[in-house]
Amino acid sequence: MTSTLPSRPAFLDLPTFLPRVTQHDGRAIEQALAGPTLFDRGVKLDGAIVEATFASESPPLLRRLASENVPQLIDPQTIRFCGGRFLQVEKLRQLPYAPSAPITADGAAAKVADELVRGALEFQSRAGAACYIAPAMPYFDRDPGFWLRLNDRMLAIASALNGTGEIPWRPLIAQVVPGPRALAEPELIINRLLDHPIDAVYVQAQRLNPVRDGLEKLAQYARCLMRLKAEGLPPIAGRVGSFGLVLQALGIPSFDSGLNQAEAFDLSSLNRPLTEFEQERRKRARGGDRRVYFEPLKTTLKGRHAIAIVENRTLRGRFTCGLGCCQHRGFEDLADRRREHYLWVRAHEVEALRDTPTGALRIDLVHEQLRDAREHGAAVRRALARGTADVPDFDHIDRWIGVLSHEGGLAAAA
Repeated sequence: MTSTLPSRPAFLDLPTFLPRVTQHDGRAIEQALAGPTLFDRGVKLDGAIVEATFASESPPLLRRLASENVPQLIDPQTIRFCGGRFLQVEKLRQLPYAPSAPITADGAAAKVADELVRGALEFQSRAGAACYIAPAMPYFDRDPGFWLRLNDRMLAIASALNGTGEIPWRPLIAQVVPGPRALAEPELIINRLLDHPIDAVYVQAQRLNPVRDGLEKLAQYARCLMRLKAEGLPPIAGRVGSFGLVLQALGIPSFDSGLNQAEAFDLSSLNRPLTEFEQERRKRARGGDRRVYFEPLKTTLKGRHAIAIVENRTLRGRFTCGLGCCQHRGFEDLADRRREHYLWVRAHEVEALRDTPTGALRIDLVHEQLRDAREHGAAVRRALARGTADVPDFDHIDRWIGVLSHEGGLAAAA
């Protein structure tokens, strides 16, 4: 894992999907890499983001990714240390650089910054990271000056440590976790980032739901990423699901997403300690809903909706998948291979964007795909409304078209 690496990975400039690798995804990724038959190649990955809690287990999958020359980034997950919840999660609590108490807006936070940053970079180096993600804290709207200064300090320490001692040099990626104010006024952060020798910025909004959020919030988020790129700081959009395709049409090179998840992120809920009732409810709900991604809809649907679609003879023809995940199989076990299916389809979508030669043509391509998705969604709603299944909502497609129209300069998107 210490082989020579290019100084600038391709995913910083070219449209790339970075799967977010957790303990639930190993088997699906290994199967997708292997290929469907002896004569067909597997899915091609141009990078991956591995959660530190998974990397700490030294899983065989990381060696497999390295053997396939897949650049790996390690998310240090330090933003989880701002709330008491991480103390209830054993894998987070046992990370070698985890603090003994939540980091809050007081003098003690600055004192642990040096040790936290050094430990996180050493961990990423040992795990074979192709680039370092600099440990960071969220830019909370409350006490904004404190969090700005703390993040400046942590990024400066990471920059100084990169290439010294037992931390070999790697391209450095800053991590930005903006709240509402920072998204509305990205200059507050961008001007500070320009003072550091970084190669890219990993952006994870504190609260983002691309399917439920309004058009203006999504446009504001897209504009923040576009500003970063305009300043020569390629952004990587965190946990955006299919909305990442809209962002790539607007020139944002890379995004990450969990496999087969309806992506949404809420840091305050994630960091709030669970009550005993919530812990018991989570145990009973273990296993979750078997969601399935449908490429023509650009949407990950709940299991009951996915089953209703594949069992409906008037609909299933719209959603036939000819990729390696489904080419030699039927619809019946689609839910069982949902993660592998998601990886194949998402990689195929992004590859099509990468092969499109100009930015204007990429906007046209995604715009056409969203218009088709709107038509497919209307057909699904009509068909399922006649049955017993509740009807899924596809209103987000119109909002995504609106973002693409407003930010990409399409004259008539609706």
